[in-house]
Amino acid sequence: MKRPALITINFAGTNFRHLVRLQQWLIVAVVLLGTATGVLLWKANSYHAQSAALTQQVREFTASIEKLRPAMQERQQLVKDLGDMSGLLEARRFSWTRLLTGIEAAFPSGVALTRLEFNARELAVALEGTAQSPESLSSLMIGLQKSRSFKSPLLKHQSMDKGNISFNVAVTYQEHPAAGADPGAGRQPRN
Repeated sequence: MKRPALITINFAGTNFRHLVRLQQWLIVAVVLLGTATGVLLWKANSYHAQSAALTQQVREFTASIEKLRPAMQERQQLVKDLGDMSGLLEARRFSWTRLLTGIEAAFPSGVALTRLEFNARELAVALEGTAQSPESLSSLMIGLQKSRSFKSPLLKHQSMDKGNISFNVAVTYQEHPAAGADPGAGRQPRN
């Protein structure tokens, strides 16, 4: 026997099979969105925990810097003190006796020294004083030029004051005088 063919008539205006498939796709999309949201929330929580850890590390680092600050200030003070000490050691090597002996050897009679300034770094000497006559001042400049302890004497200022000549001379000191020059070359005998 032959079976009669079935005829299916759908009186509904909507295809429910498509709706079922659409519903299944929406369920999958909601599950995927939920999973993605969960992953994003987990990552955000992880980043928040890392941020809190980094903030704590920054606080600890700042605290350690504050603990080290007094030590760094002490170190800076020690470096400054060592620099000062090395300056003192260099000053101890300097012979004031040699400088003053060189000045005395260059000064003729009739000239009096009232002030002496010495710049150790540049070995610059500033001499202020009075001379009884222009010849005495000239003898001083000649004595400084001929002295092996000094070079480049320069008369910076001279003025007449109550019968005496006030002067200001700048000269460079040679700590280790050149060999062969006479230390008292410009010196004139005192009366």
